[in-house]
Amino acid sequence: MPGDELWQLCRTAFEQYKSEIINGEKNYSRYVNDWFYYHLPASGLSEVDMKTHFMHVCELRELLEERRDLVDAFFSKHKFKMKDFLQMFNLFNSGKCIQPKPEFLAHFSNEQIARITEFATATSLFRVEVTTEDMRNLFECKLQRPLQANSNRNVALFFGALREHGLLPFQWQMILEKNKLLSSSTNNEPLRASQLRCSLSQAKNPKLGKKKQSNQKDEEIGFESTCKNFVIRLKESM
Repeated sequence: MPGDELWQLCRTAFEQYKSEIINGEKNYSRYVNDWFYYHLPASGLSEVDMKTHFMHVCELRELLEERRDLVDAFFSKHKFKMKDFLQMFNLFNSGKCIQPKPEFLAHFSNEQIARITEFATATSLFRVEVTTEDMRNLFECKLQRPLQANSNRNVALFFGALREHGLLPFQWQMILEKNKLLSSSTNNEPLRASQLRCSLSQAKNPKLGKKKQSNQKDEEIGFESTCKNFVIRLKESM
């Protein structure tokens, strides 16, 4: 058994979290149980190593189940390094909490917020006409209620374009879901990260483009280019 088994087990939990939680493939409790049942069995070990292995697996399961705050904070990082592992377990063993950082999608100037508001209004991005205050609160994650999309596809394309040009963080879909910033065009329920990913993938798939007898409007077909052109101009103003 490797001397750094706990670190290696934690790495597997991190990779599985990235695949199953961030990508929306499983609910959290299912993810924890699947990880535990897969890694608990062990064979070919001495009695001492067997006990140590069980202790490591159960210790990590306790962390996953009881300290979701630490798991989400450290496992949502792009990379999980040894220093992250040591810090996470220090907080876990001591029962301390991390100081939460204010969450936001982006910080834009007043002029840029005004431009984004004009774009959202001109393209009917949302069901209601938005104000500059609405848009600032959206990017600062301070909305009191979600903005309903006129088209989930178009909303996904707009935010996808912002991310593509480096104006949104890597976890933008998760931030939108966690803070309930957008709601679906169909039922006004908060949009999940998986729905945004699906809408973006479908919009970018050329095979899903408009067909001769499609009801999709002509202006919707070119909306991706419209978003990209706007975001390029927005970035140039920064």
